[in-house]
Amino acid sequence: MSSILLLLIGLTSSFWLAIALLVLWGLVFAAVTPIRQAYMNGLIPSKQRATVLSFDSLVGSSGGVVIQPILGRVADLGSYPLSYIAGAGFQILALPFVLLARRERPKSDVIS
Repeated sequence: MSSILLLLIGLTSSFWLAIALLVLWGLVFAAVTPIRQAYMNGLIPSKQRATVLSFDSLVGSSGGVVIQPILGRVADLGSYPLSYIAGAGFQILALPFVLLARRERPKSDVIS
């Protein structure tokens, strides 16, 4: 959902529609974090949970340090809409990992 909203923000030429989509994206982003953490808690054995969750946080922070400057450069060289489309592309790169995690069928994934 987040990738789709970012893509739509990049493709729209309407300022007000872009603002509405950005608000929706923010709501989705805020809702995904606790859902993702609960999902991961069910996926990881308790002995390894703290290490994996810390590593997840580190990777998320590192992504912000690496990806955000790249998106800024895309906006400088191309345009802001292009940077939103590139952001959607970066998020889509996580999809294979989500699908691999779903194959584990953890207890926290009750929607099967």
